[in-house]
Amino acid sequence: MPEISYWKKGKGQPLVLLPGFCETKEMWTDFVEPLLTSCEVWCPDLPGFGSSDAYNGDFTISDIGKELAQWMLTNNIGHASLIGHSLGGYLALEMAQLPNLTLSGLGLFHSTAYPDSEEKKDSREKTVEFVNKHGVNKFISSSLPLLFKRENRDRCKGAIDQLIAHASQLPRDSIINYLKAMRDRDDNRETLAAFPNPKLMICGVEDTAVTLADSLNHKKLVDQFCQLSDCGHMGMFEQKEKTQAAICDFMESLKS
Repeated sequence: MPEISYWKKGKGQPLVLLPGFCETKEMWTDFVEPLLTSCEVWCPDLPGFGSSDAYNGDFTISDIGKELAQWMLTNNIGHASLIGHSLGGYLALEMAQLPNLTLSGLGLFHSTAYPDSEEKKDSREKTVEFVNKHGVNKFISSSLPLLFKRENRDRCKGAIDQLIAHASQLPRDSIINYLKAMRDRDDNRETLAAFPNPKLMICGVEDTAVTLADSLNHKKLVDQFCQLSDCGHMGMFEQKEKTQAAICDFMESLKS
Protein backbone atom coordinates (compact mmCIF):
# COMPACT_ATOMS: atom_id res chain seq x y z
CA MET A 1 0.00 0.00 0.00
CA PRO A 2 1.37 3.48 -0.86
CA GLU A 3 2.18 5.61 2.16
CA ILE A 4 -0.47 8.36 2.31
CA SER A 5 0.69 11.77 3.49
CA TYR A 6 -1.96 13.79 5.32
CA TRP A 7 -2.68 16.37 7.98
CA LYS A 8 -5.57 16.60 10.40
CA LYS A 9 -6.99 19.37 12.57
CA GLY A 10 -9.96 20.02 14.81
CA LYS A 11 -12.21 17.94 17.05
CA GLY A 12 -15.62 16.41 16.47
CA GLN A 13 -17.19 14.54 13.57
CA PRO A 14 -14.55 13.12 11.21
CA LEU A 15 -14.52 14.69 7.75
CA VAL A 16 -12.16 13.69 4.93
CA LEU A 17 -11.53 16.24 2.17
CA LEU A 18 -10.05 14.79 -1.03
CA PRO A 19 -8.19 17.11 -3.42
CA GLY A 20 -8.66 16.98 -7.15
CA PHE A 21 -6.45 16.47 -10.18
CA CYS A 22 -2.98 18.00 -9.73
CA GLU A 23 -3.99 19.31 -6.29
CA THR A 24 -2.41 18.65 -2.91
CA LYS A 25 -3.55 18.67 0.70
CA GLU A 26 -2.23 22.23 1.18
CA MET A 27 -5.18 23.60 -0.80
CA TRP A 28 -7.44 23.05 2.23
CA THR A 29 -5.24 24.70 4.89
CA ASP A 30 -7.13 27.99 5.25
CA PHE A 31 -10.44 26.69 3.97
CA VAL A 32 -11.10 24.36 6.91
CA GLU A 33 -10.88 26.99 9.68
CA PRO A 34 -14.67 27.36 10.29
CA LEU A 35 -15.03 23.57 10.46
CA LEU A 36 -12.50 22.95 13.19
CA THR A 37 -14.77 23.67 16.18
CA SER A 38 -17.10 20.78 15.31
CA CYS A 39 -15.16 18.56 12.91
CA GLU A 40 -11.95 16.57 12.92
CA VAL A 41 -10.79 17.32 9.38
CA TRP A 42 -8.46 14.91 7.56
CA CYS A 43 -6.74 16.09 4.35
CA PRO A 44 -4.65 13.51 2.46
CA ASP A 45 -2.54 13.74 -0.65
CA LEU A 46 -3.72 11.34 -3.34
CA PRO A 47 -1.27 8.53 -4.17
CA GLY A 48 1.36 9.87 -6.56
CA PHE A 49 0.59 13.52 -5.75
CA GLY A 50 2.07 15.79 -3.09
CA SER A 51 4.02 13.82 -0.49
CA SER A 52 2.14 10.52 -0.88
CA ASP A 53 3.86 7.53 -2.44
CA ALA A 54 2.96 6.69 -6.02
CA TYR A 55 0.75 3.73 -6.87
CA ASN A 56 2.86 0.94 -8.33
CA GLY A 57 2.03 0.71 -12.04
CA ASP A 58 -1.07 1.67 -14.02
CA PHE A 59 -4.26 2.12 -12.03
CA THR A 60 -7.98 2.81 -12.20
CA ILE A 61 -10.05 5.25 -10.15
CA SER A 62 -11.33 2.18 -8.28
CA ASP A 63 -7.76 1.14 -7.42
CA ILE A 64 -6.97 4.53 -5.88
CA GLY A 65 -10.32 4.53 -4.05
CA LYS A 66 -9.43 1.21 -2.42
CA GLU A 67 -6.03 2.56 -1.31
CA LEU A 68 -7.64 5.62 0.25
CA ALA A 69 -10.28 3.45 1.92
CA GLN A 70 -7.54 1.35 3.48
CA TRP A 71 -5.86 4.53 4.72
CA MET A 72 -9.14 5.59 6.33
CA LEU A 73 -9.59 2.20 8.00
CA THR A 74 -6.02 2.23 9.27
CA ASN A 75 -6.77 5.57 10.93
CA ASN A 76 -10.13 4.38 12.33
CA ILE A 77 -12.17 6.87 10.27
CA GLY A 78 -14.07 4.44 8.06
CA HIS A 79 -17.30 6.10 9.27
CA ALA A 80 -16.22 9.64 8.33
CA SER A 81 -18.00 11.93 5.92
CA LEU A 82 -16.18 12.15 2.60
CA ILE A 83 -16.16 15.19 0.29
CA GLY A 84 -14.09 15.25 -2.90
CA HIS A 85 -13.18 18.05 -5.26
CA SER A 86 -13.39 17.12 -8.96
CA LEU A 87 -11.22 13.96 -9.28
CA GLY A 88 -11.65 13.62 -5.51
CA GLY A 89 -15.39 13.30 -6.09
CA TYR A 90 -14.84 10.47 -8.60
CA LEU A 91 -12.79 8.71 -5.94
CA ALA A 92 -15.40 9.36 -3.25
CA LEU A 93 -18.06 7.68 -5.39
CA GLU A 94 -15.88 4.60 -5.82
CA MET A 95 -15.23 4.53 -2.08
CA ALA A 96 -18.94 4.82 -1.32
CA GLN A 97 -19.43 1.38 -2.90
CA LEU A 98 -16.93 -0.39 -0.65
CA PRO A 99 -18.45 -2.63 2.02
CA ASN A 100 -15.65 -1.98 4.53
CA LEU A 101 -16.49 1.75 4.78
CA THR A 102 -19.58 3.08 6.57
CA LEU A 103 -19.50 6.68 5.38
CA SER A 104 -21.71 9.11 7.31
CA GLY A 105 -22.06 11.52 4.41
CA LEU A 106 -20.90 12.00 0.81
CA GLY A 107 -20.13 15.22 -1.03
CA LEU A 108 -19.29 16.14 -4.64
CA PHE A 109 -17.47 19.48 -4.84
CA HIS A 110 -17.37 20.60 -8.50
CA SER A 111 -17.54 16.94 -9.49
CA THR A 112 -19.89 14.53 -11.27
CA ALA A 113 -21.17 10.97 -11.17
CA TYR A 114 -21.17 10.85 -14.98
CA PRO A 115 -18.38 9.10 -16.91
CA ASP A 116 -16.35 10.99 -19.48
CA SER A 117 -18.18 11.74 -22.72
CA GLU A 118 -16.46 10.79 -25.98
CA GLU A 119 -15.52 14.45 -26.42
CA LYS A 120 -14.01 14.56 -22.94
CA LYS A 121 -12.10 11.34 -23.56
CA ASP A 122 -10.61 12.95 -26.67
CA SER A 123 -9.63 15.95 -24.58
CA ARG A 124 -7.89 13.69 -22.03
CA GLU A 125 -5.88 12.08 -24.84
CA LYS A 126 -4.81 15.46 -26.16
CA THR A 127 -3.80 16.50 -22.66
CA VAL A 128 -1.64 13.37 -22.30
CA GLU A 129 0.06 14.29 -25.58
CA PHE A 130 0.57 17.87 -24.39
CA VAL A 131 2.15 16.80 -21.09
CA ASN A 132 4.44 14.35 -22.85
CA LYS A 133 5.51 16.97 -25.40
CA HIS A 134 5.75 20.12 -23.28
CA GLY A 135 6.25 18.87 -19.72
CA VAL A 136 4.52 19.40 -16.40
CA ASN A 137 5.37 23.06 -15.81
CA LYS A 138 3.93 24.31 -19.07
CA PHE A 139 0.82 22.16 -18.67
CA ILE A 140 0.13 23.39 -15.15
CA SER A 141 0.85 27.07 -15.80
CA SER A 142 -1.32 27.13 -18.93
CA SER A 143 -4.26 25.05 -17.69
CA LEU A 144 -4.72 25.73 -13.99
CA PRO A 145 -5.82 29.40 -14.22
CA LEU A 146 -8.54 28.35 -16.69
CA LEU A 147 -10.33 26.51 -13.85
CA PHE A 148 -11.21 29.92 -12.37
CA LYS A 149 -13.81 32.20 -13.90
CA ARG A 150 -11.90 34.80 -15.93
CA GLU A 151 -13.18 37.71 -13.84
CA ASN A 152 -12.04 35.98 -10.62
CA ARG A 153 -8.44 35.34 -11.63
CA ASP A 154 -6.98 38.65 -10.46
CA ARG A 155 -8.77 38.42 -7.12
CA CYS A 156 -7.60 34.82 -6.69
CA LYS A 157 -4.06 35.38 -7.99
CA GLY A 158 -2.41 34.42 -4.69
CA ALA A 159 -4.29 31.11 -4.59
CA ILE A 160 -3.56 30.43 -8.27
CA ASP A 161 0.16 31.07 -7.79
CA GLN A 162 0.24 28.75 -4.79
CA LEU A 163 -1.65 26.00 -6.61
CA ILE A 164 0.72 26.28 -9.58
CA ALA A 165 3.76 26.13 -7.28
CA HIS A 166 2.58 22.87 -5.70
CA ALA A 167 1.27 21.29 -8.92
CA SER A 168 4.42 22.06 -10.90
CA GLN A 169 6.32 19.67 -8.64
CA LEU A 170 4.08 16.69 -9.40
CA PRO A 171 5.50 13.69 -11.30
CA ARG A 172 4.70 13.53 -15.00
CA ASP A 173 3.86 9.82 -14.81
CA SER A 174 1.30 10.38 -12.04
CA ILE A 175 -0.39 13.14 -14.03
CA ILE A 176 -0.61 10.96 -17.13
CA ASN A 177 -1.84 7.91 -15.21
CA TYR A 178 -4.59 9.94 -13.53
CA LEU A 179 -5.65 11.39 -16.89
CA LYS A 180 -6.06 7.86 -18.25
CA ALA A 181 -7.85 6.66 -15.12
CA MET A 182 -10.33 9.57 -15.30
CA ARG A 183 -10.90 8.89 -18.99
CA ASP A 184 -11.80 5.26 -18.28
CA ARG A 185 -13.83 5.68 -15.08
CA ASP A 186 -17.29 4.18 -14.57
CA ASP A 187 -20.71 5.79 -14.60
CA ASN A 188 -21.54 6.19 -10.90
CA ARG A 189 -24.99 7.77 -11.04
CA GLU A 190 -26.53 4.63 -9.55
CA THR A 191 -23.93 4.69 -6.79
CA LEU A 192 -24.86 8.25 -5.90
CA ALA A 193 -28.59 7.48 -6.00
CA ALA A 194 -28.19 4.39 -3.82
CA PHE A 195 -25.95 5.93 -1.16
CA PRO A 196 -28.14 5.75 1.95
CA ASN A 197 -26.82 8.67 3.98
CA PRO A 198 -26.93 12.45 3.39
CA LYS A 199 -25.39 13.77 0.18
CA LEU A 200 -24.10 17.22 -0.77
CA MET A 201 -23.32 18.75 -4.15
CA ILE A 202 -21.55 22.07 -4.71
CA CYS A 203 -21.37 23.40 -8.28
CA GLY A 204 -20.33 26.56 -10.12
CA VAL A 205 -22.62 28.29 -12.59
CA GLU A 206 -19.65 29.09 -14.83
CA ASP A 207 -17.65 25.90 -14.30
CA THR A 208 -16.21 24.79 -17.65
CA ALA A 209 -14.84 21.49 -16.29
CA VAL A 210 -18.18 20.25 -14.88
CA THR A 211 -20.97 22.13 -16.63
CA LEU A 212 -23.97 23.52 -14.78
CA ALA A 213 -26.26 21.38 -16.97
CA ASP A 214 -24.50 18.21 -15.81
CA SER A 215 -24.56 19.36 -12.20
CA LEU A 216 -28.30 20.11 -12.31
CA ASN A 217 -28.91 16.52 -13.41
CA HIS A 218 -27.64 15.45 -9.98
CA LYS A 219 -29.97 17.72 -8.02
CA LYS A 220 -32.66 15.10 -7.45
CA LEU A 221 -30.04 12.61 -6.23
CA VAL A 222 -28.67 14.71 -3.34
CA ASP A 223 -30.02 16.19 -0.11
CA GLN A 224 -28.23 19.54 -0.30
CA PHE A 225 -27.46 21.31 -3.57
CA CYS A 226 -25.35 24.46 -3.49
CA GLN A 227 -25.25 26.41 -6.77
CA LEU A 228 -22.63 29.16 -6.85
CA SER A 229 -23.04 32.15 -9.13
CA ASP A 230 -19.91 34.05 -10.21
CA CYS A 231 -17.89 30.84 -9.86
CA GLY A 232 -15.91 28.45 -12.04
CA HIS A 233 -14.41 25.15 -10.90
CA MET A 234 -12.64 26.36 -7.75
CA GLY A 235 -15.34 27.42 -5.31
CA MET A 236 -13.10 26.94 -2.27
CA PHE A 237 -11.23 30.03 -3.51
CA GLU A 238 -13.71 31.83 -5.77
CA GLN A 239 -16.61 31.61 -3.29
CA LYS A 240 -14.80 30.64 -0.11
CA GLU A 241 -17.35 31.78 2.48
CA LYS A 242 -20.34 30.28 0.66
CA THR A 243 -18.65 26.91 0.20
CA GLN A 244 -17.45 26.89 3.80
CA ALA A 245 -21.02 27.59 4.94
CA ALA A 246 -22.42 24.85 2.70
CA ILE A 247 -20.08 22.25 4.17
CA CYS A 248 -20.64 23.48 7.74
CA ASP A 249 -24.41 23.22 7.20
CA PHE A 250 -24.04 19.75 5.71
CA MET A 251 -21.94 18.51 8.63
CA GLU A 252 -24.40 20.04 11.08
CA SER A 253 -27.27 18.22 9.35
CA LEU A 254 -25.58 14.89 10.04
CA LYS A 255 -26.08 15.38 13.79
CA SER A 256 -29.88 15.26 13.55
